[in-house]
Amino acid sequence: MKSRQKNSLSPLYPLALAPLLVAFLLTADARAQYLPVYGSPTYDPITQTGLKDGHIPSCWCVNDSGTAVGYAEKFVGGGSQGRRAVRWDAGGAPATELDPLGTNSGGTAWAYANAVNDAGTAVGYDTKYVGGIPKGDRAVRWDPGSTAATELGNLGTDPSGFAGATASAVNAAGTAVGSATKIVGGSGKGYRAVRWDAGGTAATELGSLGTDGFGETFAHAGAINDGGTAVGSARKYAGGSYYGWRAVRWDAGGTAATELGNLGTNIFGGTDTKALAVSAAGTAVGWADKWVGGSDQGSRAVRWDAGGTAANELGNLGTDASGAADASALAVNAAGTAVGWADKWVGGIEQGSRAVRWDAGGTAATELGNLGTHASGAAEARAVGVSAAGMAVGWADKWVGGMNQGCRAVLWGLDGVAVNLNSMIDPTSGWTLTNARAISDNELWIAGEGLYDPDGAGPQQGYGRLWVMQVPEPAGLAMLGLGALALLRRRRRP
Repeated sequence: MKSRQKNSLSPLYPLALAPLLVAFLLTADARAQYLPVYGSPTYDPITQTGLKDGHIPSCWCVNDSGTAVGYAEKFVGGGSQGRRAVRWDAGGAPATELDPLGTNSGGTAWAYANAVNDAGTAVGYDTKYVGGIPKGDRAVRWDPGSTAATELGNLGTDPSGFAGATASAVNAAGTAVGSATKIVGGSGKGYRAVRWDAGGTAATELGSLGTDGFGETFAHAGAINDGGTAVGSARKYAGGSYYGWRAVRWDAGGTAATELGNLGTNIFGGTDTKALAVSAAGTAVGWADKWVGGSDQGSRAVRWDAGGTAANELGNLGTDASGAADASALAVNAAGTAVGWADKWVGGIEQGSRAVRWDAGGTAATELGNLGTHASGAAEARAVGVSAAGMAVGWADKWVGGMNQGCRAVLWGLDGVAVNLNSMIDPTSGWTLTNARAISDNELWIAGEGLYDPDGAGPQQGYGRLWVMQVPEPAGLAMLGLGALALLRRRRRP
C-alpha cells in the first residue's frame, strides 16, 4: 500500500466552487467530461466469435496502472471453446487473451486470472491438457507484457499425471498464494494452502489445522499482503474429529498455520470462520458464525488485528427477532478501513443486504447509500473493494418508480453517498456498467463487469463484457452530489 500527498485547501473552497462546476458540466460541452470505458476482448454478435460474459473474481484484479484481469467465455462461430483468462488496460494496449496450458482436441480450454500486481504479474489457474487429455487444474502465472502461461508447482500427481492447484492472490514482489491438491503415494490427501515465491515455480506447502484419520485435510490461502503475510481458512481436526472451517494466518517467511479466533461454538465445539483479506499492516477481515448458548446467531463480520488472534465482531444493521444477523467484511485497506455487506433489519423485517463500511479501529457499521428502494423499503447493495483513501466500489440494485432496473456499478466516497458510475459515461457508448469489482490502491482505476451493446437500439444483441475506467474527478462527483469531502480530494491524473 502506498501513501499519497493530499492538497491542503480551505474548507470553504469546494463549497464556493461547486455551483460553478455544476453549471459548467451541464453545458453543451458536458460530453467532454464523460469518462471513457476500456473494454476486455470483444465478441462479434454477427459471427458469434470472440469473448463474452466475463467475470472479475476478486478486488485485486486492477492495479495502479489501470491493468485489469479476469476471464470470459470464448466462442468461435457460435460454439463455446471454454473460458479464457484475459488482460486489458486503460493505457491503449490491445485487450488480450492469455494463453492456456493447452486445449482438448476441439480447441477448448479453461483458464482463469484471479489477481494482478502493480508490476503487471497476473496469477490464476488453468486446466492442463497433454495430448488433448485433461490433467487437472494447475496454478498459473502470466508475466508482464507476455501472454505465455507459466505453470506453477503442485503437491504431487496421481499415476496418470493428474494434479490440482490454483493461485488466488499475488503481492507486489510477485509472491503468490492459493491451494493445491496433495497426493501421497498416488492417493489424494485433500488440498493444502500453498505459497509460490516470486520468480520461482516450486510450491511450498503451508500448515493446516490437523487431519482426519486418513491424513486428509483442506486449507486455502486466499489473500497475501506485500509483507508476505497470508490469510485464508482451513478445516480443523482434533483427534480425527472435524470441528468446522477456521480462519487462518500464515506469517511471512513461515509455514505454520495460526488459527484465528471465533465468535463461539456449538455444543460440539464446531464453528465456521473465514479470513478473506489482509491489510499491509497484517489486519485481517472476514466473517465468523456467532454462537450464543449453543444457539446459532448467524454470521458476523469480523476483524482480527495484526499479530493477534482474537476475533473482533464488527457491527451489523439490526437483527431478527431472535437476535440473528448476517454480515461479512470483504476487503480492507492499509489504514484498517473495511467494507462489505450486512443484512438490514427494521422492526424485525428484513430490508435486504446493504453495502457497509467499518472504520479503522471501530466496530460500528456505517450503511452506505443505495440507488433507490422497493416500495417496502427493501434494497440490495454490496461493497467489495476499498482504496487506500477509503473509497469503496461494488454494486446496488437501481429502483425507478418502484421497478427494479437491475444491478449498477457503484462508487462510494467518504460520505457514503452511492454514485451510479453509469452517470459518468457517455449514454451512447453502448455500455451498462452492472458491477464494480475492484478499485486500484492509488484510487485511479475501477474495474468491473457490464453489458455492452455495440449498436445500441439496433438489431445486434448486447453481450457481457469486462471494463476498466478512471475514477471520476472531484468535479464530476460534485455534480452528482457526493459532497465536500469528495471535492477536497486532489485532482488526479494517471
